[in-house]
Amino acid sequence: MKRAFVTGVTGQDGSYLAEFLLAKGYEVLGIKRRSSLFNTNRIDHIYEDPHKRGRHFMLHYGDLTDSSSLTLECPALFVPDLLLDGSSEGEAVSRFLQFLKKRAWIILVFTVAGLGVGIAVNIVLPKLYTATANIEVSEDMSAQFRLEQVQDFGGGDDSEKLDTESEILKSSTLALETIKALRLESNPDFLKLQDGKPWDLSQPRVRQLLVDKFLSGLYVQRLGHTAIISISATSRRPALASLIVNTLIDRYIEHSFRDSYNATAKISGWLNTQIVGLKQNLEKSQARIVALQRDIGIYGIDQTHSVTLANLEELNKQYADAEVDLLLKESRLRAVRSASPGTIDALSGQSPALQAVKQNLAQLKRQYAAMSQTYGSAYPQLKSLKAQIDEQERTLKFSKRSEIERAEKEYEAAKINAQMVKSALDAREQNAFGKGEKAMQYQLASRDYETNRLLYDGLQERLQEAGIMAGLHSKSIHIVDSADIPSFPSHPRTRMNEAAGVGIGLFLGLGLALLLEAIDTNLKTMSDIEQSLQLPLLAAIPAVDTEQLLPSAFKEAAVARGSTSWSRVAEALRGMRTSVLLSSPGAPPKVLMITSTRPTEGKSSISTLVAITFALNGAKVLLIDADLRRPSVHLRFKIGKGIGLSSVLSGKASAAEAIIEWQELPNLNILTSGPVPPLPSELLGSKEMEVLLAEARRDYDFIVIDTPPVLAVTDSSMIGRLADATILILRYGGAKKHVVQRCIDLLDRAGTNLLGVVVNAVDYKAPEYSDYYGRKYYEYYGEREQ
Repeated sequence: MKRAFVTGVTGQDGSYLAEFLLAKGYEVLGIKRRSSLFNTNRIDHIYEDPHKRGRHFMLHYGDLTDSSSLTLECPALFVPDLLLDGSSEGEAVSRFLQFLKKRAWIILVFTVAGLGVGIAVNIVLPKLYTATANIEVSEDMSAQFRLEQVQDFGGGDDSEKLDTESEILKSSTLALETIKALRLESNPDFLKLQDGKPWDLSQPRVRQLLVDKFLSGLYVQRLGHTAIISISATSRRPALASLIVNTLIDRYIEHSFRDSYNATAKISGWLNTQIVGLKQNLEKSQARIVALQRDIGIYGIDQTHSVTLANLEELNKQYADAEVDLLLKESRLRAVRSASPGTIDALSGQSPALQAVKQNLAQLKRQYAAMSQTYGSAYPQLKSLKAQIDEQERTLKFSKRSEIERAEKEYEAAKINAQMVKSALDAREQNAFGKGEKAMQYQLASRDYETNRLLYDGLQERLQEAGIMAGLHSKSIHIVDSADIPSFPSHPRTRMNEAAGVGIGLFLGLGLALLLEAIDTNLKTMSDIEQSLQLPLLAAIPAVDTEQLLPSAFKEAAVARGSTSWSRVAEALRGMRTSVLLSSPGAPPKVLMITSTRPTEGKSSISTLVAITFALNGAKVLLIDADLRRPSVHLRFKIGKGIGLSSVLSGKASAAEAIIEWQELPNLNILTSGPVPPLPSELLGSKEMEVLLAEARRDYDFIVIDTPPVLAVTDSSMIGRLADATILILRYGGAKKHVVQRCIDLLDRAGTNLLGVVVNAVDYKAPEYSDYYGRKYYEYYGEREQ
């Protein structure tokens, strides 16, 4: 004999499989009820059969004694999900796909709305145009032309220099100069005019407003590790954006030249004031020579015949050089005392020690920045580098102070030297004047004139050189790319806004869909019902027109022949009938109580149709309307309820008098509710009810009882203990998990045998059931065209 092992099913389902296998000639070795005890060696393969209505699976049981095998077929309610190959992943994917199908409209609506918002934003926001120019900022040009080399501008690290220049480009001073140059205060494309009048730049508040507006549309940044600075301006008009950038660059170049020129021109200004006095002295010396020439009557005397004159000539030349040197030292001292650190560096010359300190300081700063980014501020070596940087900075400050002290010492030395030469010259002149010679006076006057002339010419040359250096000592700024007029708007960014709208809409839609799914406690899917309630799903009754639920219409559709006359309701109820017949080993349950959690779930309709379905199979069936509060069976069959269940239980009539035979199906008898009694629960729980059911068991194959909802009244609990099995009707989309669980608890306490659950008014097109009852499965029953 072939042997089999039933596993992974519960309760009566396991018993059914055992009976099924016994009928097939198998020896049942045992039943294990939970999937955790599942023995994979006993079942070879399980797969879904797509050609069967409902969830049917093929179970392949291997022969444990020889090489032969047998394939068995049973409804899905007897096969738990955990028996399916890859059930955990497949179930998760299936539920996710169901979720998408069910909530896709929410996600789609929010996504489309997000796209609409993005498009609306693009339409509402004004179009802005951005013009961009690139400039290169390098060292000054004075080193190429000056006799004395000077430091680079700023004297700092290149990145610090370029950052400084970037901030200068964003300064309020340059912004205001550009505004004035372009007359933006009267340009409505730049800023809307006030009452149609230009803005008054004389008011500080207005100037700040225009500068803030200008800077809000200005963007300056350094391009990577280069010396190129990118300047961008945004405006409503493309031509204005280009004009703002180009004008700002022109003003920046002028500003750079002007600042550098002013730094050096301070020396030139002081020298210019000294030249005026020298010119006056030169004119006086020239006038004295002319007077002596008239007095002597000659215009030229040989100057080489006298040693005194030679000495005077040499002393005059030395005195002139000493005076020039004194003036230069004094001008340098004044400039050093009043100038910025950058000017001090420029005037200090090429000091090897100072250059070494600066180079070492820059290198230490770069090392400190690199190591701080890599290791963090707590790295021990950083403290050592920080101490070295501080020491180098103190050395640099000391060197700059030393530069001022050196200038002061040089000035004092030059002053003393000039005084000593002047004293010697005066002594020589006194000696010469003591001789009383007119020619000597003339020579002295000539030498005095020559001294004043040399001094004047020397300062004049220095003044001209200072002016030239003021022009050369400026940053070299090259325009790499001018700002062209943009052809396309830069704002709004249509694609980005639309993509952001779609993304936000998708995120909100998905979030709302997940929220609705989380708070939705309705029992809809097969897995929800079977896993949450631990009850099998006996049938899923489709939602149809009310006319198809009438007994006559249902009976005609159920017995009609041909593939085109196939009834979905009848087929679902046949599956339910099969489940009931095979629900227990031995004999199937005879007395079926059909109830629901609450009214309007369709229990009366299903009770009626189930009774007809059993009767169409040849069984003798009795349909009892035990809903004594709101009876409806007589309305469906269009018969009277003058004598019914309440009459029999109260002793006013016998069962034979109250039972009515349905003419369209003679083996279906009906016991209506009868008159509404004052105490229905007492009648249904009476001894007479037990007697009535006992007599009906002898006369009928099946008894179907329609009872009130469980949660409404206690009538169902009273009848449930008398029935062999109870079927709970749930309405699709309206069965709350906690409500149904409460109903099941009440039925369990009453001692009812709850056989399973039937879901009524199911939308077969819904995501939860489309995979099982979708159109592609029903096409199997349609007529073939070929």
